[in-house]
Amino acid sequence: MGAGVPRSATLHGVADISVVRARTILARSFTDDPLMVWFFPDDDSRPHAVAALFGLLAEHYLADGRVDVLAQPDPVGVAMWRWPTPDAPAESAPEELPSVGGLMTALMGVERAMEIGGAMQVLEQRRTPGPHAYLHLLAVDPSAWRRGGGGELLERGLAAARAEGLEACLETMNPANVPFYEAHGMSVRHEERLAPDGPTTWWMATG
Repeated sequence: MGAGVPRSATLHGVADISVVRARTILARSFTDDPLMVWFFPDDDSRPHAVAALFGLLAEHYLADGRVDVLAQPDPVGVAMWRWPTPDAPAESAPEELPSVGGLMTALMGVERAMEIGGAMQVLEQRRTPGPHAYLHLLAVDPSAWRRGGGGELLERGLAAARAEGLEACLETMNPANVPFYEAHGMSVRHEERLAPDGPTTWWMATG
């Protein structure tokens, strides 16, 4: 998959953002996130592991998802949403590498990847039932923090969800994020620790 934005992407904010720029913003923003610290405990290698993981996710969302981009004037923030899609027959597609599971195994080893994968299964189980807009990732480069960009990005997606009559939901493992999302009309629906050595997760939604 190329670095540019495929024509199928639903992109908001600028005409283009590369996978390289998106993964760099995500990695810089999430390097010290409790979930990423749990995934990748080594401080030196973590930024690169986070960039590899989020780069793969960015490829998926830029190919088929809603991506809001904050530009000042270059891109400094992204919000990546999964929107409900009409039921349609599944289409077979050629396998593309790496898969998320395969990359996690390569970065962590088989045993650790299986342990974390099992703990992460609870995320979808606790999520809002029925059609909803799911905010998977919201990140602003640290150089642009505390300027209102994160709230601007979030409000774009929330407004789009309201316009379509959809509840918006997310999970966060960073306690500092909870009051931020509450200030934008979201509330905690559930709180749970992912594993004895893992971070606490807050499931949040509008409404």
